Amino acid sequence: MSGLGPVMLMVLAAANPAAGALSVAWRPSNRDQWRPRVALAVAAAVGALWVVAALADPILDALSVTTGTWRLATAVPFAIAGVRWMVFPARPIHDEPRAGTQMALIALTLLFTPQLVAVVLATAAQDGTLRTMAGVILAAALTAALLWFRATPTPLLSATARLLGGLAIVLAIALGVDGTQTI
Repeated sequence: MSGLGPVMLMVLAAANPAAGALSVAWRPSNRDQWRPRVALAVAAAVGALWVVAALADPILDALSVTTGTWRLATAVPFAIAGVRWMVFPARPIHDEPRAGTQMALIALTLLFTPQLVAVVLATAAQDGTLRTMAGVILAAALTAALLWFRATPTPLLSATARLLGGLAIVLAIALGVDGTQTI
């Protein structure tokens, strides 16, 4: 699975912006207070993922892991996250509105998850940093947009989260098979 399209799709499925947006609850009246902090948190997550992508080969070398082994290992948390998104749709982490700093920390954690870091390492090691970062930027832009503009959960957002969860399962299986063949 190489090429810009599959890599972007894999990173998007690992991030699942719809599930992230469903996990946050707020009142529409306080959005303007935390929007700048959310933008900064999203930028920080993208920056951290860029560092992970840029250092993918040295990180895997330091762990004494081959790319194929890492791809196989990445399939596990990726598939678990996909099953979770399909079976248990996201619910708000907290029902009370968030202050700006709290909301920014939540936005950061939505984009810096174990499965996303593992997928970024796996795709950057095999397909390169630029292709991987194109997927990260797409996922971050969608996550930020959904956090900025969504006020209530919608059936379409829930269906999208489940669809991306199913896609994550399929891509995790493909990633595991690819890793096994490489080993």
